[in-house]
Amino acid sequence: MSAKAGKTLVESDAGSYVAWSGADQPELAVEGLGCGLLVLRPLGLAMPHYADSPKFGYVLGGSGVVGVLPVGGGAAERVVRLEAGDVIAVRTGDVSWWYNDDANADGADLSIVFIGDTARAVSPGDISYFFLAGGNSVLRGLDVTAWAPGVTAEQAAAAFRSQPAVLLTRLSQRLPGVCPREHDRKGLVTNAGHVAAGTVKTLTAADLGGLGISAALGRLEAGGARAPWVVREGAAQAVYVARGSSRVQVSSAAGGETLLLDVDVPAGSVFVVPRFAVAFVAAGAQGVEWVSLIKSPRPAVEHLTGEGSVLGGVTAEVVQASLNVAPELVELLGSRRAAPSN
Repeated sequence: MSAKAGKTLVESDAGSYVAWSGADQPELAVEGLGCGLLVLRPLGLAMPHYADSPKFGYVLGGSGVVGVLPVGGGAAERVVRLEAGDVIAVRTGDVSWWYNDDANADGADLSIVFIGDTARAVSPGDISYFFLAGGNSVLRGLDVTAWAPGVTAEQAAAAFRSQPAVLLTRLSQRLPGVCPREHDRKGLVTNAGHVAAGTVKTLTAADLGGLGISAALGRLEAGGARAPWVVREGAAQAVYVARGSSRVQVSSAAGGETLLLDVDVPAGSVFVVPRFAVAFVAAGAQGVEWVSLIKSPRPAVEHLTGEGSVLGGVTAEVVQASLNVAPELVELLGSRRAAPSN
């Protein structure tokens, strides 16, 4: 198992798209997880597409406009503005487009990390996209004249072959008809707000439009650490390190001193915490911020040590006898429950 940076699939004057693949990190495929990073430069447009996996996007920085056309005949497109800290839910099959409407060439990039559940994807471990426009459009090779009455051969040749760009294109000017609507955010976008140092903020499936997954955002200052934790109902996690760096340890299913992961993880890397595995994170010299997907609609994330922890909830004498240590160490590990009176 490893923590890795993704591979750049597309890079142009419009921006870039970086993806993590189960081919490079088999644990992504095993646990049915996927990740991608979209960066749109000013006037960059990610053309309309749909994907084979439910996912959420977390806005790391910048501002832009997104359109989402839900699955289902007659569904109305929802157009929203995204800002840093926003989390947007996108279901399997929803058509979406992503647009940095800043016309200033020196303006800020729009950066969004996507993490998805790829268990039912075409290729588990990868989020696959199907584009309606561009050089890789799913419509590009079809005979338009056979199913679009009144379209001439010349028009058919132009319809899906005039745009050579793949995934991203940079516009020459702002799109005048793109108007985000505040009421469209309801049930689609939520803002995670400020995440205080030393805390983890969890957004459940209810916050993510009922996707069936949850998002967790954490932040530690330099020298800080998060006590070992586990998702006790057995939900795998994909973790993207957004800023700073951290030391990460992940236990193996067999326990003991052998670890699945024990590495320093820089920003821009993804690692996986398998089902029932215990993980520990300690911040590097610049602190660390991360965002993760948990494959549970309402995860029961439990710390194993420290105040309010699992060991702190088990009778102290039992913990002491089981660990074969002094009572003072039990106290330090967080087991503060007094012996019951008879």
